[in-house]
Amino acid sequence: MFWTRDGEELHDNVDHGEILPNHDGSFQMSVALDVSSFPAEHWDKYRCVFQLSGVKDHVIVLDPAVIRSNRGNPLLLPLIIGAAVAALALLLIAGIGFLVYRKRNANKKPLSAASSAELTERLNQPSE
Repeated sequence: MFWTRDGEELHDNVDHGEILPNHDGSFQMSVALDVSSFPAEHWDKYRCVFQLSGVKDHVIVLDPAVIRSNRGNPLLLPLIIGAAVAALALLLIAGIGFLVYRKRNANKKPLSAASSAELTERLNQPSE
């Protein structure tokens, strides 16, 4: 198994994995191509070629729609960072609001028992 570009075998940016046995007597192997330095519009020039004695070569074209890569959505990271910053800002604003509320309420004198009884008596007096 090997990678080619325009029909020539590649050796750079290629990682030959181990040949591993499967439970059914067959085997598996991998040959990874690091495509991070290749523009996606040139991927159709790359082919993975699998050769096995007595069997016709199996060739797979490198297709961005089919091949899995570690390239993620380029907008995902900024969205996550933006959401985290917005959440922190919201927590900060809520914390400051709570502190201001507590400070304002701390300055108010609670009603004493005597003034509370006097207020209740006034409210319960019959109107003239």
